[in-house]
Amino acid sequence: MKYESYQSSLTDAKILIVEDEVIIAMALEDSIHDFGYLVAGKATTGQRAIDLAMETLPDLALIDIRLDGEMDGIEAAEKISGRLKIPVIFLTAYSDEETLSRAIRTNPYGYLIKPIRPRELYTTIETSIYKHRAFVAEEARVACLSAVTTKLENPVEQVKASLEGLVSSIQKGKMDLDDVEIILQAQADDLGQVSKDLRELNDTIFRV
Repeated sequence: MKYESYQSSLTDAKILIVEDEVIIAMALEDSIHDFGYLVAGKATTGQRAIDLAMETLPDLALIDIRLDGEMDGIEAAEKISGRLKIPVIFLTAYSDEETLSRAIRTNPYGYLIKPIRPRELYTTIETSIYKHRAFVAEEARVACLSAVTTKLENPVEQVKASLEGLVSSIQKGKMDLDDVEIILQAQADDLGQVSKDLRELNDTIFRV
């Protein structure tokens, strides 16, 4: 069955499935394909999930909390999100308070109780990817603003200090007009660079 009403515009998004129940994993894979996403891979253990995540670099991971082996889904999620900074959605048939509390401490983007409904799965995946991409974009914008602002700070302070020194020297009669002209030309060049950096800052702030 195709879920035409759920077709995503995020057709480049890759989803990692971490589920040790084969039938559920196959159903999730079918749903993800029907939604228009790509399946980055399927894992049944925590360690395999980490290895696959590092290999395929998915945009999001669906992780069952209870997995076979020494590492459960919560621990695997912590390691995956810690290394790749990708959103994680937990899947579980258990909703006891202790498990939920432990899962929430990993800051997941979603928490789905089995049996998972297609509409709920689609909405949670779509919302999580958009939210994460918006967060990453905002981080990049802030980093760019910080870099440009840093570039502005030194030239402005240097020009200010140089002009103050120039005024002091003129007042004390230590400079002739030729010296003043050379220094002012240098300051004009520095201010030109400051103006360029300001335009770059403006473009960054108002870039859509």
